[in-house]
Amino acid sequence: MIFSLPAQAQLTAPVKNGDLTITVTGTRIPKTKVEMSNWRMAETPHVVVFSQDDEKALRDTAHNLEKLHFLLSALTGRVDKPDETIKIAVTMIGAAAEFEQLRLTDLRWQYGPFPTPFSKTIYYDPREEGPVLAATQAGSNLVLQPSIGRPSRRDCQSDGDTGLVSVSFAPTSNPDGSESWGGIVALLPVNEIAFCQSADSRLYAGFAQNYLMTYFPAAYPRWFLQGFGEMFATMVADKDFVEYGQLPTGFFQVMKQYGDYPVRNILDGRYLSGKGRIWTPYQAWRLVHLLYFSDTWKPRLQKYLSALAGGADLKTAADALGSPVELQRAVNAYRGRAVQAERMTFPVARTPAPTVLRLTRAEAGLIRGRLELGARIEVPEEEGRDRSTALARRAAWLARLRGNATRFPDLIENQLLLAEAECRSDNPDPCLAAADRVIAQAPTDTRALVWKGTALAGLAGRAPAGERPLRLEEARRFIARANRLDPDGILPLIAYYNSFAVAGAQASDLAVGGLYKVVQSSPAAPGPRLRLGKELIVRDFKDDARSTLLPVAHGPFATPEQPTAAALLPATG
Repeated sequence: MIFSLPAQAQLTAPVKNGDLTITVTGTRIPKTKVEMSNWRMAETPHVVVFSQDDEKALRDTAHNLEKLHFLLSALTGRVDKPDETIKIAVTMIGAAAEFEQLRLTDLRWQYGPFPTPFSKTIYYDPREEGPVLAATQAGSNLVLQPSIGRPSRRDCQSDGDTGLVSVSFAPTSNPDGSESWGGIVALLPVNEIAFCQSADSRLYAGFAQNYLMTYFPAAYPRWFLQGFGEMFATMVADKDFVEYGQLPTGFFQVMKQYGDYPVRNILDGRYLSGKGRIWTPYQAWRLVHLLYFSDTWKPRLQKYLSALAGGADLKTAADALGSPVELQRAVNAYRGRAVQAERMTFPVARTPAPTVLRLTRAEAGLIRGRLELGARIEVPEEEGRDRSTALARRAAWLARLRGNATRFPDLIENQLLLAEAECRSDNPDPCLAAADRVIAQAPTDTRALVWKGTALAGLAGRAPAGERPLRLEEARRFIARANRLDPDGILPLIAYYNSFAVAGAQASDLAVGGLYKVVQSSPAAPGPRLRLGKELIVRDFKDDARSTLLPVAHGPFATPEQPTAAALLPATG
């Protein structure tokens, strides 16, 4: 029995947690008629993962993320609770160089600021249509002290090199620059201090952060969110148990290299400047681990986070933690001490093994395009070099998508991606053309109907004032049809609300109700929260507006929406 549902259903449309898009009832088109890729998709009730080549590694990754979801649910009291959120889409991308070539820009999530050895090998985007997470497949070497011999490796060796490397000897230098010892020429690392940070650790850390922002959205400080993620980065998963909270690999070497970090600079936000003492993920781990596992400090941590969630400033919230001197002493004492970890056992049935599907070439082609979508669509508003670079990068990306759509006009996947890219780049005419090409082949494709309605709404907004009402009515008919075909779909709700914004009109209560569902489906996405907060202020629901806006206005990351959300807070009382 083989899989029957094309993976592009997951690639091009959001899927709610608990639902599965891969089924095992029916027969797929024979492989002789479809060109297959080396990409596969693994799906569990709460995650979908894409990767190339190694199917076993893909299965293990998806299964372990499902176990992590269960662990986090158990720790936060969410096991078996209703879940209307959109499942996270995870993509594993080769080695560090291949990851960097994608140039995935973090507009709504920032890594660090950490020193150079802690290079970013992870990308996270809390999009309104569902969160996206990408990481390297290969582990990354953290080089605390570079070699004076051969250059240090960027990627860990394929044999699972995870231990600390510290080599020190005194070879003889040769005229050609090589080194000899005992008559043997060697090009080995000399005095290098480095260790492998596994790809799984970055993935688990990002997944845990997304979990917290999705199920418990609040105004977290970045240090806490980072440290919370690092607590689960060292998770060990087995068939019927998981362990978390272990000491990270290389912990003592990092502490020796960078030293302690002043607690006062963490609590007042100065660590975000990247100046002064160096801040690392390991220091975030140590502080959060102490506060989380300590019977003395955990109640204070909860009061501190509650104060921030209620809108308190950093100084006022810090009072809940007590004396900074006492906390600094406790943090410093955490070095060299036996560190607590926890193991949780569970029935195997609670974390079902993933279902795996091999993707066609057309389906695999969507993976990179959808990853780049968030990093290419939006560009800095301020004129300058960054804006010019972003515009040029977007233009090249759109040209590539247009070329693919022209070469393969009958591939629905290419046309859908192009339609979305054009509409979200404010190019309604080519968006409409791409959507129509899909509708000609699949008249009931809800995504094509959404993008057609979106394009028509954009064109209506540019039409003479007298023509707009009728043209907007036509646009909304297509969006409404998509909604009727897929009542649980998130894209029609977004498009319907946006149709009022492009017309410069006040959104209807029905549109705002749909926007509320968008926020419930993608709680970590700042854009829908900002828009809903504005609507609630207009309707005089000030308390609801405040709780909606605070995770954006005082949230951990410098998002494009943050300044506007902060400016709106005084209007919430």
